[in-house]
Amino acid sequence: MTSDAAILKNGERLEADTLIVCTGYHYAFPFLSDECRPAVLHNGQVVDGLYLHLIHSAFPTMSFIGIPKRVCPFPLFDRQVRYVLATVDGRVRLPTTDEMLDDVRKEMEASAAAGKAPDDFHVFASEQWTYNDLLAERAAFEPLLPVVRSIYEFTGAKRASNLVGYRSRAFKIIDDKTFIEL
Repeated sequence: MTSDAAILKNGERLEADTLIVCTGYHYAFPFLSDECRPAVLHNGQVVDGLYLHLIHSAFPTMSFIGIPKRVCPFPLFDRQVRYVLATVDGRVRLPTTDEMLDDVRKEMEASAAAGKAPDDFHVFASEQWTYNDLLAERAAFEPLLPVVRSIYEFTGAKRASNLVGYRSRAFKIIDDKTFIEL
């Protein structure tokens, strides 16, 4: 590393105005009081007690948007916000705290039974589409268009082969299921 570049292991020099070092998700909530701070498990990888990976079971007016990992972020964030708003305006009635905590425990058990590592509890990957649909169904808003998933999967394949350039792609959505690359 120099003042204006990163030097890769192979000796290649990448000049940059700004370098952002990302270490991944390590959840911590030091700004919350002990009374309402959710427990963080598995070396900061899991926020415990979040109903639908979103709503603090013990304090259901507190929500954590964006906890799930390996997702198409902004559509998922949008779905989560819409769901939370539906709980606020009364369109969705949340279960009791005990019922929400029971749901979280059952989901953690199912995740483990499916062979998922405990610290991957919030890793959704292909499960994100079912999750998005569940939020939409429960809060009675429109589900994501199938074309969003198609673009995400197309882009993911391109990311694997072109990490630097895959984001420069542009798309035009033709209909609910179809897109073209521009």
